[in-house]
Amino acid sequence: MKRLTKHAEVELRRELSEAKFRKETFPIWRHYYVITATGEEYTNTKLDQLNERQVHNQYRAKYHIPFPVEIERIRKQYGISAAKMSEVLDFGINSYRLYEQGEMIPNPPHAKLIRLADRPKMFWSFVEEKRAQFSPSLLKKMEAAVEQVKETRKEEKVLDYIWNHDNEANEFTGFVKPLFEKVANFVLFFAQEAKPLKTRLNKLLFYCDFLHFKRNGFSISGFNYRAIQMGPVPSHYHELFGILESREFVQIEEELYEHGGTGERFYGKMEFDPSLFTEEELETMSDILHNFEDLRTREIIEISHTEEGWKAHKEQRELISYQAYAFDLRGV
Repeated sequence: MKRLTKHAEVELRRELSEAKFRKETFPIWRHYYVITATGEEYTNTKLDQLNERQVHNQYRAKYHIPFPVEIERIRKQYGISAAKMSEVLDFGINSYRLYEQGEMIPNPPHAKLIRLADRPKMFWSFVEEKRAQFSPSLLKKMEAAVEQVKETRKEEKVLDYIWNHDNEANEFTGFVKPLFEKVANFVLFFAQEAKPLKTRLNKLLFYCDFLHFKRNGFSISGFNYRAIQMGPVPSHYHELFGILESREFVQIEEELYEHGGTGERFYGKMEFDPSLFTEEELETMSDILHNFEDLRTREIIEISHTEEGWKAHKEQRELISYQAYAFDLRGV
């Protein structure tokens, strides 16, 4: 990509490189600008963040270290403040807050404690060890939250199957762990705005997630995508869409085509909640919506068949790595 500044023509480039973090080396796609006339290289804050996130994402995935949004979710499900959560885990309050804000990455021992706290029984055992530090009213509140989380987990077993991974954020989820409400509204957005057929919807979701990863180093939904004959699709999308319809996020209606055959068209059934998404995510969703709005479904399928991630994995119907293929996205 080239762009003109007031003084020179500048080209955005990327190359396979390596970067170090905590004495370990990780492969990344290094992004940088080059002044065409002089060959001088430079970056800006956004590119520095994109390059750095690739390293941090791989380190977190390697050592099973929760991402900031996951750390925050674990705490909030018990209804306590960051200060109280740091007491439960026996962390320093400043360190814990930096973990949640993404300003500091937990070391593996701290990460293990955070992951264990996501299990209601383990969280309660941590609380019991420090019972004297908490007021009776707070203990009662946390105990009630623990019971509520246990009930919620029973429903999540089906969703774990749909997400099709080991409950960890990794290169196949775009380094994001799926959250049901956000995923539901992600699908709802396109159902509401585009009223797409199922095949078209799957392609919109793919391009949205992979474009956001290309721009920011993270997917939006945490879906992993599998290469099938019709192009990339979210794993177990049939089951997911069935749950979304049963919970009345979307309405799916069967259509009869003029030339024969049938298809399923999606309609939004409840109000889309933009508060679940960042400004960057909403911008990417809008960009994808408008980028493909004048194309027929068949044309979008053909575009998806130009993607290296699909071509490399279509024969075995394998999962497509965001880290390996998002930066080489061709359709947008």
